[in-house]
Amino acid sequence: MKPCALSEGERLVPTLLAAGGLVVLGDFLFWNHAPGLSLALYIVAVASAMLLRHGRASLQPQVLLPFALLLASAWQTAVEMSFTNIAVLTALLAIVMAELSYPQLRAGWARWSESFVAWAGALGRWVWLGRAINEQPLSKPGTTGRLGGRLARIIRIGLPAAILLGLFAIVFSSGNRIFAEYLGRFGTHLREWFQSFDFSILRILFWFFLATLALVFIRPRTGATVPRSWAQPPPEWRRSDAGVAFWQSALILAALNALFFAVNTIDVIYLWMHTAVPEGMNGKQFLHEGVNSLIAATVLAGLVLSVLFQQAGEITQSRILQGLAFAWIAQNLVLLAGVFFRLKLYVDTEEMTAKRVYVACFLLLVTLGFIFLCAHVRRGRAAADLIWRNAVATFALLFVLQFLNVIAWVCRYNVERGPSRGQGYDFNIAYQLTLGPDAWPALLHAAEILPPGQVREDLRLGLREVARTHPARLWEADWRERQFRRDRNAQELSAWAAPLGALPADASDSRIITDYYRTRKVLEITD
Repeated sequence: MKPCALSEGERLVPTLLAAGGLVVLGDFLFWNHAPGLSLALYIVAVASAMLLRHGRASLQPQVLLPFALLLASAWQTAVEMSFTNIAVLTALLAIVMAELSYPQLRAGWARWSESFVAWAGALGRWVWLGRAINEQPLSKPGTTGRLGGRLARIIRIGLPAAILLGLFAIVFSSGNRIFAEYLGRFGTHLREWFQSFDFSILRILFWFFLATLALVFIRPRTGATVPRSWAQPPPEWRRSDAGVAFWQSALILAALNALFFAVNTIDVIYLWMHTAVPEGMNGKQFLHEGVNSLIAATVLAGLVLSVLFQQAGEITQSRILQGLAFAWIAQNLVLLAGVFFRLKLYVDTEEMTAKRVYVACFLLLVTLGFIFLCAHVRRGRAAADLIWRNAVATFALLFVLQFLNVIAWVCRYNVERGPSRGQGYDFNIAYQLTLGPDAWPALLHAAEILPPGQVREDLRLGLREVARTHPARLWEADWRERQFRRDRNAQELSAWAAPLGALPADASDSRIITDYYRTRKVLEITD
């Protein structure tokens, strides 16, 4: 016997009305419009519909807290969209949906991951909908009918009312000229709207996509009754021979401690003491050669320690193993300090970029992970807690980063540091111009404070070129495409460039504009 599509007491009509409303809203907000403010409105509408469907169950703290965080992130979407913003919104939507729909599962990853399972099986919601329509009761309690029979019944119910409505409309229109004019105008507008409406295949597929999303959020699939395999706590690693396991672990930790000690000693002598890039290497080469391998080494070290201390307590509680593990963690922290130092040298010799800021954030996250790893080593066999703490730290970092205007800070840093570097306040103007609207206020400030010279003239020329191409496109955007921070900066740049008039005819041949477009093309390829 197949399980019922509808749970006991569940009604299908509210689900269909909510899903239909989300489809209409999504079509209005997104069709032929780039996402902006529209995405914030749609996300809030989806989350609110989920809460309304579940009624009082939505008033629980474990639901209201992620919903409040989601509202803050949705607002940031209207301010400025970013990767971190979209990642946080996705995670919060999954949490809200799971807390409402899968309370039978253990709180945390076991429950939240069920939302991703539901999203992966989104197309299956159409199968559920067909079965649910067939199971809707007929006039007699406890009876059901097939879809064709139900549609015929609906037509029989509505047909007399439709016929009488049309008949009386004809009667009134023949004796009431004002009513007839209103009815005629309504018919004309309806016909023109229908004839001009875009019924393209792409739009119909877009409706199907929106409807599938709406069904997944409003009425997700029934979840598992027990946590899935990936949500189970990692099992203890049982070894048949405890003696072999101990000496293997001790030898691994001792050997890697020796290797890391050698690498750290070299870094201290040749990098920290000399505080300079080795001869024959530039800062970029030195950083790229070292950072990638050092980050990989520290992450791999964390994984090795997690596995070694998932063994039986008689092995992990050994003071020798714990001492070797703590020594290795300390050496990993020294190694990470070396990566920070390489990054600082690179910034001192070159410039700050957004990617270098994100590398520093990642290094801070790895450092925090090693601090959590200390508790794992001390307690042993607590990998689930270690994973949870790192997941929370990662989410917290992404949540904070979405509100920070990193690009503006990078540009201001490069501009303000110019005088301290000397040599005519030289900095990479072409790159700064490619940073986009977030960088425009800082660059406008630089165009005013830099001393007269070629650098200032190049910057002003580049800003005028940007003002010619970008803000015009931004101001043509529909309100649904608005992003408040971007649009405010576009207005500021347009106001600055307007009194300067049109660019000279030969401006497009200038070196700075050529470099600007070349840099944009390189960034589009590499990103």
